[in-house]
Amino acid sequence: MSAGASASGMDASGNGGGPAPPGAAAAADPRWHIVGAGPVALAFALFLVRRGVPASAIALDPSPEADTPLPPALAARTLAISQGSRQLLERIATMPKAGRIDRVEVSLRGHAGRTRIVAADLGMPALGHVLRYGPLVRALRDAARAHRWAPVPAAGEAPALCVHAEGDAGDDADTRDFGQCALLGEVSAPRAPAALLGTAFERFTPDGPLALLPLPEPARWSLVWCDRPERCEARRDAAHRSLSAELQARFGDALGELEVDGPLAVAPLVRRARRAVVGASQAWIGNAAQSLHPVAGQGLNLGLRDAFELADALAPVRLRGASLAGALDGWARGRRLDRTVTIGLTDLMAASFTWPVARPLQSPLLAALDAIAPLRRPLALHLMFGHR
Repeated sequence: MSAGASASGMDASGNGGGPAPPGAAAAADPRWHIVGAGPVALAFALFLVRRGVPASAIALDPSPEADTPLPPALAARTLAISQGSRQLLERIATMPKAGRIDRVEVSLRGHAGRTRIVAADLGMPALGHVLRYGPLVRALRDAARAHRWAPVPAAGEAPALCVHAEGDAGDDADTRDFGQCALLGEVSAPRAPAALLGTAFERFTPDGPLALLPLPEPARWSLVWCDRPERCEARRDAAHRSLSAELQARFGDALGELEVDGPLAVAPLVRRARRAVVGASQAWIGNAAQSLHPVAGQGLNLGLRDAFELADALAPVRLRGASLAGALDGWARGRRLDRTVTIGLTDLMAASFTWPVARPLQSPLLAALDAIAPLRRPLALHLMFGHR
């Protein structure tokens, strides 16, 4: 689960929109225009350069040279990236310090059924990593500053291509309101057993999922607690001592004493997915294409796969004169299955554990997943690498 990108529906520092160049005039300017200041926009630009597209042909809007300070709440927001996403990011930037997820434990509050997914069982160094938004954006900005980018098009100029990564899925989005919010914060567990320091916990309750994700600092976890909006707001405003006691009662004693630590925020949980991710000389990636419920932590991971595969599709356009329209259409078709499966899986996980009719099946299902490795492996690999 991502405590950050997916909960807020924003992929940049509060930026909600960008210019949409008229398709008829797109050939007037050979520059490619990338709109967005967040990880997906920066990563996409760097993926293009890695594929051989000159930075001088790419306009980043805003420029990474601007180094606009991030709002403190956004900079502190935590993100969960899969092992596959880390492998992509390590190709283009020096990764900041992150908490490593060696094991994921999925359970039902008040029931015996549970599933454990362990990196070593899959032959992987880790299942994923947890880091803060601010350090990741700074690392990508630092990598971007090593290149000389094209100037941002002036008002009225029409670049050959505009890629939207600014975090607004727009009026074309299919929307699903889960009737929930997420309480976001951090928790310390000073007496946590050493064997559990790399464990991410997902507790499903009738009111919504509760997740604890290991942060870079020892014995510290990111909290994502989903529930009805009024309950999340009441918990945000409660004294930390009483909230810690309620969290302890909901989560249990696996980590010892839990202490809510630091500021809390509440984010509404609404899934929005564009019906069309390409248009006339335009494409939408990341949260500009879809923003997901944070239950499986797939929002940023899906966006990074969007960016990586779009860079692969577009490089031949710049380097060998391939058709731009053909490249965009081919990319959209190629992304359809990964996008559909990931959105559908996230929606199902977010909703099904709150369905009263499904409760008799939940505990046996988790127990079966735990006992039968061939059932766990496809799920784990999809969450790490997407559809292949």
